[in-house]
Amino acid sequence: MKQAYWDLDLIQLSAENTAAHLNKEFILIDNFDETSEQINTDLEFVNHPVKLSFTIAIFCLVGRMRFQINLQDFELQTNDILIVREKSIGEYQGMSDDTRIAVIASSSEYFQTALQIDATMSLQRRLYASPLCHLTDKAMEESIAIYRLMKAKIAETDNPFRKGALLGYTQVLTYNAYKYLLASDSKDGKAIEKSSRQQELYTQFIHEVQKSYTKERSISYYADVLCITPKYLSQVIHNISGRFASDWIIDFVILEAKALLKSRKYTVQQVADMLNFANQSFFGKYFKNKVGCSPSEYQKL
Repeated sequence: MKQAYWDLDLIQLSAENTAAHLNKEFILIDNFDETSEQINTDLEFVNHPVKLSFTIAIFCLVGRMRFQINLQDFELQTNDILIVREKSIGEYQGMSDDTRIAVIASSSEYFQTALQIDATMSLQRRLYASPLCHLTDKAMEESIAIYRLMKAKIAETDNPFRKGALLGYTQVLTYNAYKYLLASDSKDGKAIEKSSRQQELYTQFIHEVQKSYTKERSISYYADVLCITPKYLSQVIHNISGRFASDWIIDFVILEAKALLKSRKYTVQQVADMLNFANQSFFGKYFKNKVGCSPSEYQKL
């Protein structure tokens, strides 16, 4: 399986040797039939951040995998599922030799039509707080059974109703994931609605930064959006995360810059423009100060 699951578009992902896909907009990839030696040679993940233009779900049947999603570290273990929404920035950070996974990647259309609006919004808020969920053995077995049905349906090339069937299967998987996430919250007592005011502010801050960091990089802007003072915002973010609000903003900007540069689709000047820097020179100084090398040097690494 060449390339990484973390790529900029579904067209590239559909080119995987083991990928099954429908019109390059709904893609399934797994390594169920590979030996540990094949996994070591065939699973070649890129080792730099990339921005997703699709939604992806990774089911870990056995083994361990590590990712960083929007600057947060996650480790998938046996019976875990990681659901990452489009526009997130992810970076693969390693896996064990015995890892077996199933991957579902699709355009937003499949997931937007899968749930009722109220459930969709609630699920999105929950996934933003934590995209990782642990399943029971029974739940994972059911999920993989549905995955295999999806794969078989894609193979029915003479079936004009494949897309409708896949939407139906996606709806079942999505509702199941929602059920598992809510059950996990109830068991652990960590539901977002029950979190502290400071934790809520932190979550809202990260959400607002993720929406606006390409244009807004001042703490005062985010404080205004959250209707609090910049000083109080800085105190809350430091209390919850141990890092300053400005550090989070800078890290999101640098993460985006790295993803854009490594995509090799844009020049340094274009990346500077996309991130709303005054000019390429200012962007270069900003990037080098945080990364230790110039944008062009990083692009060549």
